[in-house]
Amino acid sequence: MKMKSISCVVAVLLCVRTAASDSCKLKDVPGNSNEWIILQEMPLGCWSNFSTQDDQREVHILNLLYSNDLQMFFSLNITAANPSVLIIRSSSTQTIQIILSSNPAVKIIKTNGTLIKFLGSTQSAEVVPSADGDSELLQWAADTYGGVTSFTTARHPINIIFTGMTDKQRPSECDLQPEAPADKHFIELKLFEPSNDLQSCYMKHPGEQLHVINIPDDVKIRHVFVHLSSESKLFLRGPPNTEWKIHTSHTIGFLSNNPIIVNDMRSPPDERLISGKLISDDAGDIRQKAMSLYNNIPITSYSEIRLSAAHIQLWIMDNNSSPGPAKVQHTTPAPTSPPFNMLVFSSPDFRSPLDSISKVQIDKRVYAEISHPIMEGIPFDIKVRGCWVRSMPVVRNISFKEEFGFNFPNKLRFSFEMLQDLPSSSWELECAVQLCMMNKYCTEESQVKRNLLVKPYKPNPNPCFEFGLSAVLGIAFGGFLIGVLLTGALWFIKIRTGHPVALGMRSTAAELSVLSLSGCPCGLSKRQPVPTHPSPSEDSSANASIGSTQSTPTSSMA
Repeated sequence: MKMKSISCVVAVLLCVRTAASDSCKLKDVPGNSNEWIILQEMPLGCWSNFSTQDDQREVHILNLLYSNDLQMFFSLNITAANPSVLIIRSSSTQTIQIILSSNPAVKIIKTNGTLIKFLGSTQSAEVVPSADGDSELLQWAADTYGGVTSFTTARHPINIIFTGMTDKQRPSECDLQPEAPADKHFIELKLFEPSNDLQSCYMKHPGEQLHVINIPDDVKIRHVFVHLSSESKLFLRGPPNTEWKIHTSHTIGFLSNNPIIVNDMRSPPDERLISGKLISDDAGDIRQKAMSLYNNIPITSYSEIRLSAAHIQLWIMDNNSSPGPAKVQHTTPAPTSPPFNMLVFSSPDFRSPLDSISKVQIDKRVYAEISHPIMEGIPFDIKVRGCWVRSMPVVRNISFKEEFGFNFPNKLRFSFEMLQDLPSSSWELECAVQLCMMNKYCTEESQVKRNLLVKPYKPNPNPCFEFGLSAVLGIAFGGFLIGVLLTGALWFIKIRTGHPVALGMRSTAAELSVLSLSGCPCGLSKRQPVPTHPSPSEDSSANASIGSTQSTPTSSMA
């Protein structure tokens, strides 16, 4: 009975641990990189100290890899490259659009069958015989030029920048080996990373860490380089002919159905995973097998790799610190795309651009248009990442909004409010822009600038309203109509009551006349003094007319 109870407790604990491991739900890893895992392809490449004997030119090979379902364009900058020959090879059957920042000291050639088109440059590419494979192309270049300085493979490139060889120690021959993009200090690669090549989940547990990595059988990978940042246990499962090579300075445990090399020590596959039938690539089977062989240690992370490449490397980290692959910092920046144009307008119809001597009033909204003149017929979009103005010595960011309904391919229209408190009347407007295709593939940021002359805003010192001719005529007609009505009212009162009414009609009419002609209803025009004694005209006309209808004041008072 006691043994039965113990078995039940063990079964319950096993179920709890299994449920905990099942709660590690796989998710896509965008860019193949997050806090605990980083995946990179290691394509074949090499570099050496070779330069031709006759003209001291370097020889570089650029091997482009593309899938036909991805848009084929990238930015290539060779302005900072040393004098060289650049050989471009691609096996794609579609034309690759290359935004080229050229260099007259670099001669570009392409292999026969490579379809490329340069944008932004008139430079052409000489055609040379093609080679079947990487080694054959390397051998052809070495036979033709006497050697090869570098061989670089780029899968789905976005930006490639040659920054120039330095005097760092280099091998004498270019021998193809798996390499990471950061291994070459003279070239900067930015590659498109699909989001479905790596799925992973992480469950933080106290105690020992167990990382499980699964490569499904339909993924063709030959060599996997694994880097560990702490003491861990590994369960590695891959298709036949997969080889794992582990780099670590920590104590680790490992199990695999494939051969494993740890710090140059080779270990055969574990017999428990290959006897009878190879362990399947089912996620549930792999998790249960890993926990059973490691005495039910909970799984820290589970990952599935679907990047089809001959060589890959993987960093597995603590999720507390991320000592992943170091990024090379280049000290020689270079522009990455041809120049953009910027026009400035004072009205939202974008019809009449301002010239270099026109001034923009500081209290008005400014309208701008950025275009790329060489991209006609190519469906690129222009994206503005930020704008700022320089008014020496002040630099200020400005907010802007796109003017929707006006934008076209190769053009972007937007507007912004002027800043009010900058010291100088001469501004430099600068924006960081990119060329993008399908809102996903973008070149490196490039700057576009435009000088602005600013006219300060001066408020009108006269606070009175200014009326036009129609307003003045309207006020005059209104004053005339009011005068007629008042005169009629006075006569009506006189007839009904017999009382003389002295309302100062002449002074009132005079005020209305001054008010209407000055156009100032706020009472700042000088008021005419009201006479304190009756005018002669009043005594002679008004009194005479009144006396003609009345006999004596006494009778009228009665």
